[in-house]
Amino acid sequence: MKDLVKDPAPVTGQDVGPAGGEAAGDTGSRKLGDRFRAWRLVVEAPSRATLLISGLLTILTWQLPAFSPIEPKGDYDYGLLIAMARHFGLSFGDRIATTYGPLYFLAIPSTTVRAEVAVGFLFWFVFTTGCLAACFQAFQGRIGTRWAWVACGALAVSFSIVPLTGVITATPGFVAVLAVCHALGLLPKWAERAFPVVMGLVTAAMLLTKFSVGLMCGPIVLGAVLVRPGRRLREFAEFAVSGVVGLVLLWIVAGQPPTQVVQYVVRALSVGSGHAQSMGLEPTNSAWEYLVAAAVTIVLAVGVARIKVDGWRWPLWLGLLAAGWLLFKQGFVRHDSHSAQYFAVLFALGVLFAVLQRSAVLAMVAAVSLLAQAASFGGGLWTIDPVHSLHTFADGATIVASGSHRDAVQEDARAELRKRTDIPQRFLTRIGTQPVRSEPFDQAIAWTYGLTPAIPPTLLNYGAYTELLDKMNESWIADDVNAPRFVIRENTRITLDGRFALWDPPRTELAETCRYTLVDSTDRWQLLERGPNRCGAERELSSTHLAAGQSVPVPTAADGVVVARVYPEQSLAERAWGFLFKPDDLNVSLDGEAFRLPWTHSDAPLMVSAPQEPSVKLAGRPLQAGNLSMSAPGRVVFSVVGRK
Repeated sequence: MKDLVKDPAPVTGQDVGPAGGEAAGDTGSRKLGDRFRAWRLVVEAPSRATLLISGLLTILTWQLPAFSPIEPKGDYDYGLLIAMARHFGLSFGDRIATTYGPLYFLAIPSTTVRAEVAVGFLFWFVFTTGCLAACFQAFQGRIGTRWAWVACGALAVSFSIVPLTGVITATPGFVAVLAVCHALGLLPKWAERAFPVVMGLVTAAMLLTKFSVGLMCGPIVLGAVLVRPGRRLREFAEFAVSGVVGLVLLWIVAGQPPTQVVQYVVRALSVGSGHAQSMGLEPTNSAWEYLVAAAVTIVLAVGVARIKVDGWRWPLWLGLLAAGWLLFKQGFVRHDSHSAQYFAVLFALGVLFAVLQRSAVLAMVAAVSLLAQAASFGGGLWTIDPVHSLHTFADGATIVASGSHRDAVQEDARAELRKRTDIPQRFLTRIGTQPVRSEPFDQAIAWTYGLTPAIPPTLLNYGAYTELLDKMNESWIADDVNAPRFVIRENTRITLDGRFALWDPPRTELAETCRYTLVDSTDRWQLLERGPNRCGAERELSSTHLAAGQSVPVPTAADGVVVARVYPEQSLAERAWGFLFKPDDLNVSLDGEAFRLPWTHSDAPLMVSAPQEPSVKLAGRPLQAGNLSMSAPGRVVFSVVGRK
């Protein structure tokens, strides 16, 4: 087992001289090799076997697919639109506002661009292999070679049973483990010296990949570099400079306008601030996860508090607390399989503290978190499948190496999507080469049928989490130059999480109703075509205060679209809880049919009656509400948007 971690002692020039017939060049090469081996010993570089095993663990637990738009809805839609936005040169500073940035391909590489798959795979392989090697060397001194590999293997397995892609979970997980090891001085010299700079670059890369992941990593690293005396200023400067410079350089390398990086950060913060208000989800059968998460978190918090370091402990505490809060919100605001991400990082910290204290009890606590993670992910521990991971890695590598294989993958995806969407040929003929978008989902339609795609700022309708984002989409729809000529709309009243299609998002849908008319339809699809703006000024009709659940009549208007603006009331405690975690659901009902409304859209114009407008007749039902109620007390103002 020693060969797994140690290289043979270097042979120096004093030990052996050149053979009688040996060329002088051979002697020089040997001396160079001797110097390299001596350098590796000085910096405590991992052995070749350590790197090999770390690389194998990375591949056998690979959870970074090359994303093909095979699914007509959801995250695959999202990934395709981001790739298309970058392909068409749309700026992520002033044109696109999403949870992902221009380096999205480090987490969700799309098969539409082989080079992005190559870069994404290479980055993740190098990052994960390096992290596992550093963790192994840090653990080995505490628990020996065999158990150190067991701990590293457990980390790799845990980070592979998460939704969508392992990057979003494993990055803060590895950063947390390495940060604690750095604060305690346990990292090998090579990792110790590189930690501030590398983590600054990783944080910058993650801010441009998935902004929330970068926000989690930043406080952890900052807390770690401020712990140890005598090096705080230097390490802080290295982290800060590498992070800021790396953010700007990576932004430019990604093809983004240099002056718009600040706009990207501002809009990314807006997306993040509205996530809990609009995307909260709470299933009725998952309350047990809170109990497990609370118990494991308390045990690990005690473990963090008991850490003895040579210096300040509070920066590390605050860094882990801030990151833990963000990670908890990411996992439990939308409480579905996302909670697996929180449990995975808890498991990583549990393994770390079990190693540090050589504690079987903490190892059992970590195991509880792993079991909760597997159950949350939806399949249990038997979903761990190294063969599937190896196939995922091999498929992505084949796509990079073979253009014909990539083309076959994409053609298979197109054929499957044509079957699922079944857009009528007459729609396609009428659209021709004109720009078209689809809503509320199915953004792959343009790509599938070879149409010219039109991409809204938030990519998907439900991505307009806040008033700012809804207004960005509204301005895009109102723009006669950049707005699409056609819209393919699914003929359904319900979108994500029980929302009303005509309110998702409200301002954008009203602007669309004013400018698009229904020109063709089937039972499943509507085709809308752009025309002149038919809407005039908005005029108030009535205002009333209502109790929770109380119905009020919707006023009528001879012409135009009747809209309602709701102003639900929240106590100070409810607002605080909504900020720290997530608010209760807000439902607005039309004639007893309840629709979920994001709190961030409570001041927006909700279309409630336009019986004369064919384009808002969804699922065979005209828009003609007789009464309105709300799940919270508050005020409602009715207005009519007149016709020109």
